[in-house]
Amino acid sequence: MDPRNGEPESRTLSLSIRKFLTRFGVDGAVGFAVLSRFWQLLTGPLTQLLIVFSFSKASQDYYYAFGNMLSMQIFIELGLSVVLINLASHEWATLRLVDGCINGPPEAIARLVSLGQFMFRWYGAASIVFGIVVCSAGVLFFGDTSRLRQTTGVSTEAVSWVLPWVLLVAINALQLWLLPRTALLEGCGQLGTINRCRFWQSVLGSLTVWFVMAMGLGLWSLVAASAVRLCGEWWLAFGMYRRFFAPFRVIQNAGQLDWRTEILPLQWRLAVQGSVMWFSSQMPGLILLRQAEGETGRLGMTMTILTALQSASMAWIETRRPLFGSLIARKEFEELDRQFFRMTRISMLLLTGALTCFSLTVIWMGTRDEWLFVGLSGRMLPAMPTIVFSVAFIAYQFVMCSGIYVRAHRRDPYLVTTVVSCLTIASLQLVLGRSYGSLGLAIGYAAGILAVQFPLGTLIWWQSRREWH
Repeated sequence: MDPRNGEPESRTLSLSIRKFLTRFGVDGAVGFAVLSRFWQLLTGPLTQLLIVFSFSKASQDYYYAFGNMLSMQIFIELGLSVVLINLASHEWATLRLVDGCINGPPEAIARLVSLGQFMFRWYGAASIVFGIVVCSAGVLFFGDTSRLRQTTGVSTEAVSWVLPWVLLVAINALQLWLLPRTALLEGCGQLGTINRCRFWQSVLGSLTVWFVMAMGLGLWSLVAASAVRLCGEWWLAFGMYRRFFAPFRVIQNAGQLDWRTEILPLQWRLAVQGSVMWFSSQMPGLILLRQAEGETGRLGMTMTILTALQSASMAWIETRRPLFGSLIARKEFEELDRQFFRMTRISMLLLTGALTCFSLTVIWMGTRDEWLFVGLSGRMLPAMPTIVFSVAFIAYQFVMCSGIYVRAHRRDPYLVTTVVSCLTIASLQLVLGRSYGSLGLAIGYAAGILAVQFPLGTLIWWQSRREWH
């Protein structure tokens, strides 16, 4: 017993832990999001070790190149998932969940249902287009790359990629079909449950991937991981939240949203930005695939780690997206700013510390001659490109945080800035990457972020906050 108040010590400890976590902005939604990211960080080294020692360099190239090609989803989706989250959060400001059912003013329910039904139709068509177009593009590109690498002597290994690629695209097409349902749940404040599901998806997915890799099935590990994610999202949409989605199965005429005035203005801006971002973030890996064996794999492994660290630190503010939308709808701007600055500060500090530790680890591994560290160093980028990428990631972190804040207002003034910065990054990487390899790619990326995207993005956030409030 606690002698001061007579409460059990275990309960006192539990309350102390909760207060500590609350102080740092960790609630249910953030907790499971961070837990999922940290699971990936803890298990990531084992996954990377398995990739290093169970994949050849050529297979590792295809492993990461598949992800580059799948990200072409942005050309099909056109940024609607972010629009859906923001719009749903505004409609949810007067609604709540009671016994699994939506409860609140009929007008708000009608508008939310109208929004969902529109998105379901859109993504239904988009998933079919994605399956056909991306699968065909991958078959043509990877087939031509395989012939080129064999002809030029870049690689002498024939990688069996066709069937894994086709099944991977098919599973991702089904995930795209389910995406508006999970995005709608996010906008309606169900992040705690969704992130708990995603945490267990990460756990089961890691175990499945390790098993498949240990069996020597290589690229099939990507198919297995995607299948696990698909099962989790299917259970959310048609299992746990089946009562939530019941009204969306009824055709209605009242409360229709106007796509032209309420969705299109934000959607087309996000679509253009997402498209040019693909060229700056995903194209370099595909270019390297055709130049030298192992380079795409090294870039992919390093970027996977950097992105995982950034994703973990972004959980603090990404999970506040629905809250920001609701606060804006209620015009509680002072609370909005308090939440934003607090969460952004935590997010930035965490990422800076994590990337500093990672960069120091890469430097240290480069000084070791043990077989384990030699193997890892040979499959990741050297220290200097890693440091340059890390600096750019830290600068870009604030751009991402402030972008969530601004877009929660259902507006997007970032079009020109994003297009200019991404085209700058893509052009610099294309030129410098050909001459200086991975270091050139890193310098091109950092130059675009530090010289264009960070200053312009910060200026837009500052002006929007001053004018809109």
